Amino acid sequence: MKKITNVIIVDASGSMHSKTKQVKDGLTEILQDIRKDMKENKDEAKIRTILVQFSSQGWSINEGWFEVLLDTKKRKNVTLDCVESYKANGGTALFDAIGKSFAMVGKKQDGVFVSILTDGEENSSKEFTQKDIKKLLKKVDKKKWGVTFMGTTEEAVKAAQSWGVAASNTLTYTDSAEGTEIANVSRNFSKQMYFSSVMEGEAKTRGLVSDSVEEDVEVDDNI
Repeated sequence: MKKITNVIIVDASGSMHSKTKQVKDGLTEILQDIRKDMKENKDEAKIRTILVQFSSQGWSINEGWFEVLLDTKKRKNVTLDCVESYKANGGTALFDAIGKSFAMVGKKQDGVFVSILTDGEENSSKEFTQKDIKKLLKKVDKKKWGVTFMGTTEEAVKAAQSWGVAASNTLTYTDSAEGTEIANVSRNFSKQMYFSSVMEGEAKTRGLVSDSVEEDVEVDDNI
């Protein structure tokens, strides 16, 4: 039995408020896809899903700045109720969110897929520094984790690459509802690509974000 963990880290800072519907739609799609994976591979893989949202520590309205919306290994518990808990406010404690999320993953895994979605840059972490995140990313890369990063600015994406996220695993998307939908599709495609590679015996850790997916979505008249 393969042991695989999905880690979905979603920015819930105030600037994400205008894209709430698209974020929720994207989370719904990826959870449905995970349920499908769990059903089709129930005799071959044990799949755990961790979904967290983050903003900033010390935000008076949102005391739970780091919230685990879902953490389960059971298919019956991968429900869509948790999606409605997504709420945007506060700043962007990105380093803290990455550090705390990574710490939740078990030690012995055949594959770990990490998706980070944000519309901004780090601005309020208190527990983890950039140096800490660089060390963590270097460590998990050796373990064959597939880490993807999707941000709305070139600066945010370049920063992620400087921490150790492979350039071919990053996407700069437009800071809009349409752009968020593009990121959602790309994230789901990346997860499936990584999952398939783990099931086939060798985790693919580079080239997880496809430019062709982005192009297809951009010209889709349904968006």
